[in-house]
Amino acid sequence: MSAIRRVLVLGATGTVGSQVRSELRQRGVAVRAASRDPATAQAQERSAGRRAVDWVLLDLERPATFRAALSGTDAVFMIARPGDEEPERTAGPFIEAMRAAGIERVVDLSALGAEKREDFGLRRVEVLLEASGLGWTHLRPNWFMQVFSTPPLLGAIRDAGELRLPTAAARLSFVDARDIAAVAAVALGEAGHEGSAYTLTGGRALDHAEVADEISRAAGRRVSYRAIDDDSARAALAGFGLPPSRIDRLLAFYRLVRAGACEPVSPAVPALLGRPAIPFAAFARDHAGVWRPRAGEPVPV
Repeated sequence: MSAIRRVLVLGATGTVGSQVRSELRQRGVAVRAASRDPATAQAQERSAGRRAVDWVLLDLERPATFRAALSGTDAVFMIARPGDEEPERTAGPFIEAMRAAGIERVVDLSALGAEKREDFGLRRVEVLLEASGLGWTHLRPNWFMQVFSTPPLLGAIRDAGELRLPTAAARLSFVDARDIAAVAAVALGEAGHEGSAYTLTGGRALDHAEVADEISRAAGRRVSYRAIDDDSARAALAGFGLPPSRIDRLLAFYRLVRAGACEPVSPAVPALLGRPAIPFAAFARDHAGVWRPRAGEPVPV
Protein backbone atom coordinates (compact mmCIF):
# COMPACT_ATOMS: atom_id res chain seq x y z
CA MET A 1 0.00 0.00 0.00
CA SER A 2 1.41 3.38 -0.99
CA ALA A 3 2.01 6.30 1.36
CA ILE A 4 -1.09 8.38 2.03
CA ARG A 5 -0.95 11.78 0.34
CA ARG A 6 -4.32 13.43 0.97
CA VAL A 7 -7.09 12.65 3.49
CA LEU A 8 -10.73 13.68 3.23
CA VAL A 9 -11.98 14.55 6.73
CA LEU A 10 -15.70 14.35 7.42
CA GLY A 11 -17.07 16.27 10.40
CA ALA A 12 -14.19 18.66 9.85
CA THR A 13 -15.67 21.41 12.04
CA GLY A 14 -16.61 19.06 14.87
CA THR A 15 -14.97 18.10 18.14
CA VAL A 16 -12.93 15.24 16.72
CA GLY A 17 -12.76 16.14 13.03
CA SER A 18 -11.19 19.54 13.68
CA GLN A 19 -8.51 17.85 15.77
CA VAL A 20 -7.92 15.23 13.07
CA ARG A 21 -7.28 18.03 10.59
CA SER A 22 -4.69 19.54 12.90
CA GLU A 23 -2.98 16.23 13.64
CA LEU A 24 -2.68 15.27 9.98
CA ARG A 25 -1.28 18.64 8.97
CA GLN A 26 1.31 18.45 11.72
CA ARG A 27 2.38 15.12 10.21
CA GLY A 28 2.71 16.69 6.76
CA VAL A 29 -0.38 15.02 5.30
CA ALA A 30 -2.55 17.12 2.98
CA VAL A 31 -6.12 17.51 4.23
CA ARG A 32 -9.37 18.09 2.40
CA ALA A 33 -12.10 19.23 4.80
CA ALA A 34 -15.68 18.22 4.00
CA SER A 35 -18.61 20.53 4.65
CA ARG A 36 -22.18 20.98 3.48
CA ASP A 37 -21.37 24.69 3.28
CA PRO A 38 -17.65 25.02 2.46
CA ALA A 39 -17.82 28.77 1.76
CA THR A 40 -19.16 29.51 5.24
CA ALA A 41 -16.71 27.12 6.87
CA GLN A 42 -13.81 28.74 5.07
CA ALA A 43 -14.97 32.24 6.05
CA GLN A 44 -15.25 31.20 9.70
CA GLU A 45 -11.74 29.77 9.62
CA ARG A 46 -10.36 32.96 8.17
CA SER A 47 -12.17 35.17 10.69
CA ALA A 48 -10.73 33.06 13.50
CA GLY A 49 -7.25 33.55 12.09
CA ARG A 50 -6.69 29.86 11.39
CA ARG A 51 -4.55 28.49 8.58
CA ALA A 52 -6.15 28.04 5.19
CA VAL A 53 -7.86 24.71 4.60
CA ASP A 54 -8.93 23.01 1.38
CA TRP A 55 -12.69 22.94 1.91
CA VAL A 56 -14.87 20.82 -0.34
CA LEU A 57 -18.61 20.34 -0.69
CA LEU A 58 -19.85 17.03 0.72
CA ASP A 59 -23.41 16.33 1.80
CA LEU A 60 -24.15 12.74 2.78
CA GLU A 61 -27.77 13.31 1.73
CA ARG A 62 -26.60 14.24 -1.79
CA PRO A 63 -24.63 11.44 -3.46
CA ALA A 64 -23.94 13.75 -6.40
CA THR A 65 -21.39 15.52 -4.15
CA PHE A 66 -19.38 12.38 -3.38
CA ARG A 67 -17.25 12.01 -6.49
CA ALA A 68 -15.76 15.50 -6.52
CA ALA A 69 -15.09 15.42 -2.76
CA LEU A 70 -13.24 12.11 -3.07
CA SER A 71 -11.27 13.05 -6.17
CA GLY A 72 -7.55 13.18 -5.52
CA THR A 73 -7.77 11.67 -2.03
CA ASP A 74 -6.55 8.27 -0.97
CA ALA A 75 -7.85 8.03 2.60
CA VAL A 76 -10.95 9.13 4.50
CA PHE A 77 -11.75 9.93 8.12
CA MET A 78 -15.41 8.97 8.26
CA ILE A 79 -17.95 10.06 10.83
CA ALA A 80 -21.72 9.82 10.95
CA ARG A 81 -23.75 12.93 11.58
CA PRO A 82 -24.34 13.44 15.33
CA GLY A 83 -27.67 12.06 16.44
CA ASP A 84 -28.38 10.18 13.20
CA GLU A 85 -30.44 7.13 14.17
CA GLU A 86 -29.89 5.43 10.78
CA PRO A 87 -26.35 6.38 9.74
CA GLU A 88 -26.08 3.35 7.45
CA ARG A 89 -28.69 4.91 5.14
CA THR A 90 -26.22 7.56 3.96
CA ALA A 91 -23.05 5.63 4.80
CA GLY A 92 -23.88 2.82 2.36
CA PRO A 93 -23.83 4.95 -0.81
CA PHE A 94 -20.78 6.85 0.44
CA ILE A 95 -18.90 3.59 1.02
CA GLU A 96 -19.73 2.54 -2.52
CA ALA A 97 -18.42 5.89 -3.76
CA MET A 98 -15.18 5.34 -1.84
CA ARG A 99 -14.77 1.96 -3.50
CA ALA A 100 -15.31 3.46 -6.91
CA ALA A 101 -12.79 6.22 -6.15
CA GLY A 102 -10.09 3.73 -5.15
CA ILE A 103 -9.78 4.93 -1.55
CA GLU A 104 -7.07 2.97 0.23
CA ARG A 105 -7.80 3.56 3.92
CA VAL A 106 -10.90 4.48 5.87
CA VAL A 107 -10.86 5.27 9.58
CA ASP A 108 -14.39 5.50 10.95
CA LEU A 109 -15.44 7.01 14.24
CA SER A 110 -17.72 4.54 15.96
CA ALA A 111 -18.51 4.19 19.68
CA LEU A 112 -17.55 2.18 22.73
CA GLY A 113 -19.13 -1.26 22.70
CA ALA A 114 -20.55 -0.98 19.18
CA GLU A 115 -19.43 -4.54 18.43
CA LYS A 116 -21.78 -5.83 21.15
CA ARG A 117 -24.94 -4.36 19.61
CA GLU A 118 -25.83 -5.47 16.11
CA ASP A 119 -28.92 -3.20 16.21
CA PHE A 120 -26.79 -0.09 16.87
CA GLY A 121 -26.57 2.30 13.91
CA LEU A 122 -22.80 2.77 14.15
CA ARG A 123 -22.34 -1.00 14.26
CA ARG A 124 -24.35 -1.28 11.05
CA VAL A 125 -21.92 1.20 9.47
CA GLU A 126 -19.01 -0.92 10.72
CA VAL A 127 -20.53 -4.00 9.09
CA LEU A 128 -20.87 -2.21 5.77
CA LEU A 129 -17.22 -1.18 5.89
CA GLU A 130 -16.09 -4.68 6.85
CA ALA A 131 -17.85 -6.09 3.78
CA SER A 132 -16.64 -3.36 1.43
CA GLY A 133 -13.15 -4.55 0.62
CA LEU A 134 -11.73 -1.19 1.77
CA GLY A 135 -8.86 -0.92 4.24
CA TRP A 136 -10.95 -0.03 7.28
CA THR A 137 -10.09 0.76 10.90
CA HIS A 138 -12.75 1.26 13.56
CA LEU A 139 -12.23 3.71 16.43
CA ARG A 140 -14.56 3.02 19.36
CA PRO A 141 -14.13 5.82 21.91
CA ASN A 142 -15.70 6.18 25.32
CA TRP A 143 -17.48 9.43 26.24
CA PHE A 144 -15.42 12.47 25.30
CA MET A 145 -14.02 14.72 28.02
CA GLN A 146 -15.20 17.55 25.78
CA VAL A 147 -18.83 16.92 26.76
CA PHE A 148 -18.04 19.14 29.75
CA SER A 149 -16.57 22.00 27.70
CA THR A 150 -19.37 22.19 25.11
CA PRO A 151 -23.15 22.73 25.34
CA PRO A 152 -25.35 21.77 27.02
CA LEU A 153 -23.21 20.78 30.04
CA LEU A 154 -20.93 23.78 29.54
CA GLY A 155 -23.78 26.18 30.29
CA ALA A 156 -24.86 24.28 33.41
CA ILE A 157 -21.32 24.30 34.78
CA ARG A 158 -20.57 27.92 33.93
CA ASP A 159 -23.91 29.43 34.89
CA ALA A 160 -25.03 27.25 37.82
CA GLY A 161 -21.83 25.59 38.97
CA GLU A 162 -23.52 22.21 38.87
CA LEU A 163 -23.57 18.92 37.00
CA ARG A 164 -26.99 17.22 37.11
CA LEU A 165 -26.90 13.80 35.41
CA PRO A 166 -28.61 10.39 35.72
CA THR A 167 -25.31 8.58 36.27
CA ALA A 168 -25.50 7.75 40.01
CA ALA A 169 -22.00 6.89 41.25
CA ALA A 170 -20.93 5.19 38.01
CA ARG A 171 -17.38 5.63 36.84
CA LEU A 172 -16.33 6.39 33.24
CA SER A 173 -12.92 6.27 31.58
CA PHE A 174 -13.48 9.53 29.67
CA VAL A 175 -11.18 10.05 26.67
CA ASP A 176 -9.89 13.37 25.35
CA ALA A 177 -10.92 14.05 21.74
CA ARG A 178 -7.32 15.07 21.10
CA ASP A 179 -6.23 11.51 21.82
CA ILE A 180 -8.90 10.14 19.49
CA ALA A 181 -7.65 12.44 16.74
CA ALA A 182 -4.04 11.44 17.35
CA VAL A 183 -4.96 7.77 17.03
CA ALA A 184 -6.94 8.53 13.87
CA ALA A 185 -3.89 10.27 12.38
CA VAL A 186 -1.75 7.22 13.16
CA ALA A 187 -4.25 4.83 11.59
CA LEU A 188 -4.62 7.04 8.51
CA GLY A 189 -0.95 7.79 8.01
CA GLU A 190 0.67 4.47 8.82
CA ALA A 191 0.20 1.03 7.31
CA GLY A 192 -0.70 -1.95 9.46
CA HIS A 193 -3.96 -0.82 11.07
CA GLU A 194 -6.30 -2.09 8.37
CA GLY A 195 -8.85 -4.55 9.70
CA SER A 196 -8.34 -3.42 13.31
CA ALA A 197 -10.79 -2.00 15.84
CA TYR A 198 -9.51 0.09 18.73
CA THR A 199 -11.38 0.84 21.95
CA LEU A 200 -10.23 4.27 23.11
CA THR A 201 -10.47 5.42 26.72
CA GLY A 202 -8.63 7.59 29.16
CA GLY A 203 -6.16 6.12 31.61
CA ARG A 204 -8.42 6.30 34.65
CA ALA A 205 -12.14 5.94 35.37
CA LEU A 206 -13.81 8.78 37.28
CA ASP A 207 -17.26 9.29 38.73
CA HIS A 208 -18.96 12.64 38.18
CA ALA A 209 -18.20 13.88 41.69
CA GLU A 210 -14.51 13.47 40.86
CA VAL A 211 -15.08 15.19 37.51
CA ALA A 212 -16.70 18.12 39.30
CA ASP A 213 -13.76 18.31 41.71
CA GLU A 214 -11.24 18.40 38.85
CA ILE A 215 -13.17 21.16 37.09
CA SER A 216 -13.42 23.08 40.38
CA ARG A 217 -9.65 22.96 40.90
CA ALA A 218 -8.90 24.01 37.33
CA ALA A 219 -11.48 26.80 37.10
CA GLY A 220 -10.96 28.16 40.59
CA ARG A 221 -14.63 27.92 41.55
CA ARG A 222 -16.94 25.41 43.15
CA VAL A 223 -18.66 22.95 40.80
CA SER A 224 -20.80 20.22 42.33
CA TYR A 225 -22.41 17.02 41.06
CA ARG A 226 -26.00 16.02 41.73
CA ALA A 227 -27.30 12.61 40.67
CA ILE A 228 -30.82 12.77 39.20
CA ASP A 229 -33.32 10.18 37.99
CA ASP A 230 -34.36 9.51 34.41
CA ASP A 231 -37.55 11.55 34.64
CA SER A 232 -35.64 14.63 35.80
CA ALA A 233 -33.05 14.05 33.08
CA ARG A 234 -35.77 13.75 30.45
CA ALA A 235 -37.27 17.07 31.50
CA ALA A 236 -33.85 18.75 31.49
CA LEU A 237 -32.97 17.41 28.04
CA ALA A 238 -36.33 18.50 26.68
CA GLY A 239 -35.57 21.95 28.04
CA PHE A 240 -32.43 21.99 25.93
CA GLY A 241 -34.62 21.46 22.86
CA LEU A 242 -33.68 17.86 22.13
CA PRO A 243 -36.28 15.78 20.27
CA PRO A 244 -37.86 12.79 22.07
CA SER A 245 -35.96 10.21 19.96
CA ARG A 246 -32.65 11.81 20.86
CA ILE A 247 -33.62 11.96 24.54
CA ASP A 248 -34.56 8.27 24.54
CA ARG A 249 -31.21 7.44 22.98
CA LEU A 250 -29.26 9.44 25.57
CA LEU A 251 -31.18 7.91 28.46
CA ALA A 252 -30.39 4.45 27.09
CA PHE A 253 -26.71 5.39 27.06
CA TYR A 254 -26.94 6.62 30.65
CA ARG A 255 -28.44 3.28 31.67
CA LEU A 256 -25.38 1.58 30.19
CA VAL A 257 -23.19 4.00 32.14
CA ARG A 258 -24.95 3.10 35.41
CA ALA A 259 -24.47 -0.58 34.59
CA GLY A 260 -20.69 -0.06 34.48
CA ALA A 261 -20.24 -0.44 30.71
CA CYS A 262 -18.08 2.69 30.46
CA GLU A 263 -15.72 2.04 33.37
CA PRO A 264 -13.06 -0.30 31.86
CA VAL A 265 -9.75 1.24 30.80
CA SER A 266 -8.29 0.22 27.44
CA PRO A 267 -4.52 0.15 26.73
CA ALA A 268 -5.00 1.20 23.09
CA VAL A 269 -4.21 4.92 23.38
CA PRO A 270 -0.79 4.54 25.06
CA ALA A 271 0.03 1.52 22.88
CA LEU A 272 -0.68 3.42 19.66
CA LEU A 273 0.69 6.82 20.67
CA GLY A 274 3.68 5.79 22.77
CA ARG A 275 2.58 8.02 25.66
CA PRO A 276 -0.10 7.97 28.36
CA ALA A 277 -3.61 9.08 27.55
CA ILE A 278 -4.32 12.71 28.44
CA PRO A 279 -5.58 12.73 32.06
CA PHE A 280 -8.77 14.53 32.99
CA ALA A 281 -6.86 16.98 35.18
CA ALA A 282 -4.84 18.13 32.14
CA PHE A 283 -7.99 18.46 30.06
CA ALA A 284 -9.57 20.56 32.82
CA ARG A 285 -6.56 22.85 33.06
CA ASP A 286 -6.52 23.33 29.28
CA HIS A 287 -10.21 24.28 29.20
CA ALA A 288 -10.56 26.07 32.54
CA GLY A 289 -11.46 29.41 30.97
CA VAL A 290 -14.72 28.16 29.45
CA TRP A 291 -16.20 27.32 32.88
CA ARG A 292 -15.55 30.69 34.48
CA PRO A 293 -18.53 33.08 34.54
CA ARG A 294 -18.53 35.88 32.02
CA ALA A 295 -17.39 39.31 33.17
CA GLY A 296 -19.85 40.83 35.63
CA GLU A 297 -21.63 37.54 36.39
CA PRO A 298 -21.65 36.15 39.97
CA VAL A 299 -19.62 33.05 40.74
CA PRO A 300 -21.76 30.23 42.20
CA VAL A 301 -20.43 29.07 45.58
